[in-house]
Amino acid sequence: MRRYALYFTPPGGSPLADLGACWFTDPAVTDITARPSLYGFHATLKAPFRLAAGREEGALLAALDDFCAARPPVGIGRLLLAELEGFLALVPARQSAELERLAADCVAAFDGFRAPAGEAERARRRAAGLSARQERHLLRWGYPYVADDFLFHMTLSRRLDPAEAAAAKSRLAPLAAPALAGPVLLDALSLSVQPAAGAPFEVRRRIALSGG
Repeated sequence: MRRYALYFTPPGGSPLADLGACWFTDPAVTDITARPSLYGFHATLKAPFRLAAGREEGALLAALDDFCAARPPVGIGRLLLAELEGFLALVPARQSAELERLAADCVAAFDGFRAPAGEAERARRRAAGLSARQERHLLRWGYPYVADDFLFHMTLSRRLDPAEAAAAKSRLAPLAAPALAGPVLLDALSLSVQPAAGAPFEVRRRIALSGG
């Protein structure tokens, strides 16, 4: 069944977009990028969900148009290459309150479009080990890493052991340098769609944040 997600995806032609295109198509690292590449190079603002009964994609797109028209772009600042529980990812040097507020608004504003998470999906999330607060987020929003547990990140690998991580960082660092040299602006939200289970996510529309 089709799933939708709200992501930040970098604009085409930017150093960040060039990094994603280069890294996820490098045959030398396919083993460690195969799973994250299914989701595309992105940061999650509202995690993948299936549409609730009676909801349609057109209405979701219209709501996203309205949402983006009312909100200004948000500065992310400079990104750093980091390890997050064994995963390589890009994260902000400092995560701002404005970025956190935008992410929280995305979670809440579009929750009426989300079908409730099934027990199998909740069990998969719980397998990672959740705090009591994350469990409450999972039950309320269908995803544990929201609100106080939100961290903007752009995943670059599967979970790696220390030797794999060191080798991947060595290969990735020169590719990432242009993208890490200056500040990044979250200037649009992308509605991404997974047409069927196991299929790659595709950006259906990238909508500019154009509010004053």
